Amino acid sequence: MPENIIKKLSFLDKFLTLWIFVAMALGVLSGYFYHQIVDFWNKFQVGTTNIPIALGLILMMYPPLAKVKYEELGDVFRNTRVLTLSLVQNWIIGPVLMFVLAIVFLRNYPNIW
Repeated sequence: MPENIIKKLSFLDKFLTLWIFVAMALGVLSGYFYHQIVDFWNKFQVGTTNIPIALGLILMMYPPLAKVKYEELGDVFRNTRVLTLSLVQNWIIGPVLMFVLAIVFLRNYPNIW
């Protein structure tokens, strides 16, 4: 990465990977040392969806999605090769790959099928 780009990044952005690992470590350690925290977080679960995690994911995904340049959407549809490749990857290869991975790694869990 060029130096001028790194200098433009905020403190949080420069060390984002570190913050992610620190957050994961804190989560694992808090569950290990304070077993009752699991019951606390399970209170916010609806079905199989944990609401705080869902909200966190939405907040994390919103900024990149909000930066979509809709004025360039016409250019995307003109480049049929890239559009076709993207659609095939996202709607055919991705789901098939996830299904195969589920079969490979979850075959010992018949209660979820």
